[in-house]
Amino acid sequence: MLDSSRLEKAGIPTVAVITDVFVREAAYQAETSGMRGFQPIVVPHPTSHLPEDQIKALATSIVDRVLAILIKPA
Repeated sequence: MLDSSRLEKAGIPTVAVITDVFVREAAYQAETSGMRGFQPIVVPHPTSHLPEDQIKALATSIVDRVLAILIKPA
């Protein structure tokens, strides 16, 4: 979240993808870094054990949301 905050403040559109167990921590970090309201994309936890095909499916399932954030009108 800190990296996302720094990039956003530099004018670089950013997407943070986190797992659901980190929602509270991400909200805290966003708030304390001056990014109140920054909304990460949340996926189910855990992901580290998923086989490649499931990771690809997960990524595919969020691509529209990622693009919507990155290509938002200025």
